[in-house]
Amino acid sequence: MRGGVLSLLVSCNENVVEEHYVKLDQIACSFYGYDNDPIEIHVDASPAKWEVVSYASWLEATRNGESDILTITAEDNNSEYERSATVLVTAGSASREIIITQLGYMPDMPNYRKLSHLNDCAAVSPSGRFVGGFTHKIAADEITFLFYPEIIDVYTDERIVLGPYSSDEMMLTQTMVMSDSGQLFICDGQNGGYWIFDTDGNYYVFGRDGNDVAVQATSEDGRYWVGYARMDDGLYHPLLWDNGVMHELKMPESNYRDREFMDGVMARGISADGSIIYGTSWDGWDMGMLYWEDFADEPKWVGEDVRKVRTEEASWGTEVLVDGVICSAELTKISPTGKWIAGSYRREMLGGDQIVTSQCAAFYNTETEKTTIVEDYGESTGTSVTDDGIAFIGIGSLGISTGVVYDLNTNTGLGSIEEWVQSNYGIKIPQGAINYVNADKSMLFGTFMTPLPGGYMRFQSFYVSNH
Repeated sequence: MRGGVLSLLVSCNENVVEEHYVKLDQIACSFYGYDNDPIEIHVDASPAKWEVVSYASWLEATRNGESDILTITAEDNNSEYERSATVLVTAGSASREIIITQLGYMPDMPNYRKLSHLNDCAAVSPSGRFVGGFTHKIAADEITFLFYPEIIDVYTDERIVLGPYSSDEMMLTQTMVMSDSGQLFICDGQNGGYWIFDTDGNYYVFGRDGNDVAVQATSEDGRYWVGYARMDDGLYHPLLWDNGVMHELKMPESNYRDREFMDGVMARGISADGSIIYGTSWDGWDMGMLYWEDFADEPKWVGEDVRKVRTEEASWGTEVLVDGVICSAELTKISPTGKWIAGSYRREMLGGDQIVTSQCAAFYNTETEKTTIVEDYGESTGTSVTDDGIAFIGIGSLGISTGVVYDLNTNTGLGSIEEWVQSNYGIKIPQGAINYVNADKSMLFGTFMTPLPGGYMRFQSFYVSNH
């Protein structure tokens, strides 16, 4: 879009005309009342040395060095009234206005928060009360890392930043668990185990006993933790901590292909009410999904009603092929009461000199022991599900950055993630996937991808809250 164009005679002898202009990819934009990310606007101008000025004290407009990016940042609007202002971009004799509007403070409006500042994806507590993660920076010696665990109270919007903690003491690498008692579990990728931090600034290391002990999830009341450890037989075994006392959960007699275990079984998640645990029989790429309803009994296969195991002769020998429900390392695949479990139904078949697979989203009802396979969206993954059967489906199987919503009661699609959130919460969110919805649907937790230099992508977290 062009504005303020003026042609000037630069040289009488050469009769060269210089055109002055300002072109913007946005000439109007808006902010929520508070907690906004800056808006970036691309500027194409001649002369190339353009300038910008803001006509409001609450609005900052800056040029990023010599780049063609204009960044606009708005302060929080603490009044209930909407406000507006203009930003003027000038290049030589040309100029262009940008109209900025900011909504008033509306405490009853759902909050949308992108957690872009955290190092990796965050973790959410079972009730949706807390979100946690960490950041880091380099110390003055340019060698030591300084880590800052962060716990966000979703209800109050308070951010509790702890630390700094030196890499001489701990090397934080991945956020794993956020409990409703305010405990944040972060992996120490260099020394092993987990560092557990709380909102009062206390911390201690857990699981550094040489057995690859991993905690994956907690129940809402904190009574149960679930995870796994490598035992003396060389296999991973699923674990349950009941008020701090560790128990081994039983494993099935055989693995996903009805053969002897090679790697073992991992407990991955637990319903918020602590009634059902799910996990994976992780041998190679098998990832067969299991669940424990009675913690003293053997597990059942998720999707047992649609599970098919068969032996076929391939050109290289005998193969056991399985059509069944799988999941990888996701920790929030179960609804708050354990009624539904989300996964993917993977089919296997021989194709030439290889095994060919396809998968689509699948959702298992632990009460009826029936599986709903959703084939409407091609290659897809069940990412999350609510107790009342609202299912969230990621398009694709790896690097999921978009999704749809599906009603398991009526077997109908409810539109894209963005459309569903707009319809039910009245706000717009960027493209992404929903990974968890708490019991009363007052909190949605998800991930989105942002580009990095070199063509890489980074997963980051967001949440929407009614509190």
